[in-house]
Amino acid sequence: MPLQGRKFVIVGGAGLIGSAVARQLAEDGSADVIICDTIGPVCAEKWTCLPANLYDIWTPQDLLPHLERAWRDVGAIMLFADAGHRQGDGDALFETAYHLPRRLWDFAAAKQRPICWASTSQVYGDRQSDGRADPHVIATFKPTTPFGRAKQAFDLFAARQGYSPNAPPISTGFRLSSVYGAGEDHKGDWASLPTRALNAARNANKLGIWDLSSLSDVAGARDWVHVEDAASAIVQVTLQGHGGFFDIGSGTLYAPSQLLCSVEAMTGKPVHIDPIAPPRASQVSPLPAADLSHLEACGIKVAFCELAAGLNRQP
Repeated sequence: MPLQGRKFVIVGGAGLIGSAVARQLAEDGSADVIICDTIGPVCAEKWTCLPANLYDIWTPQDLLPHLERAWRDVGAIMLFADAGHRQGDGDALFETAYHLPRRLWDFAAAKQRPICWASTSQVYGDRQSDGRADPHVIATFKPTTPFGRAKQAFDLFAARQGYSPNAPPISTGFRLSSVYGAGEDHKGDWASLPTRALNAARNANKLGIWDLSSLSDVAGARDWVHVEDAASAIVQVTLQGHGGFFDIGSGTLYAPSQLLCSVEAMTGKPVHIDPIAPPRASQVSPLPAADLSHLEACGIKVAFCELAAGLNRQP
């Protein structure tokens, strides 16, 4: 089933990653984009993330009824919702990261429509990146965060379904590294570290950061990937109809100290640190750099920018 020119339903399409994917699909005419999301307070300006060239906007409550009516025109269902990710509510976290994808998986399987979802490099825990779709491999991952554990649970479910009659024709999980970029204003204190560091330097504010002792330690290193680069890879994989699991990241780890030095070099202003203790369930732990070999094997071409170049793309 050709996907080009069809309707794409993007759940979480007003968030950081979902909105970037929506813009890239809508603005070049690759697809009619339907966004399903909440907008929240007007002052948070999440509404500004919506692309101008939208086909429709659905509320989460109307998602399944609308899908039931429009499924014949749907090219793919894309899940980028992350509500409950950092609010400490385990039930909300698993609702968004596992139960909602499960319901949409069943729908996609019944209607034979492709489905893709945002997973996370946090599923790997202290393991190296491994993009195999073997459920026995995925079951050996040991995530150290609730978010990683919830995403692992769905990745494992999807891998076990494989190409059975209870599976959609194409299923794709994107294991995202640490994403940053324009469109995070609505997140407030939960915005990415690069965005918060830039804002702190520009406004001469203090930057609250967890575990100051890890600033030059490998445990705090992250593969920071600019949201537009991440969206470009996701759009290419989806339009070309590839299934399986793909790491989405720059492939390079940056220590927090490197990030802060890049911010200071860009702004010409120091970043003043306000060390804060992390919640018990969110201790800093090492994460792997993205393994881009699976993307490359599929002919996906993205020039992932280095962190310093990505910061210069920020408004």
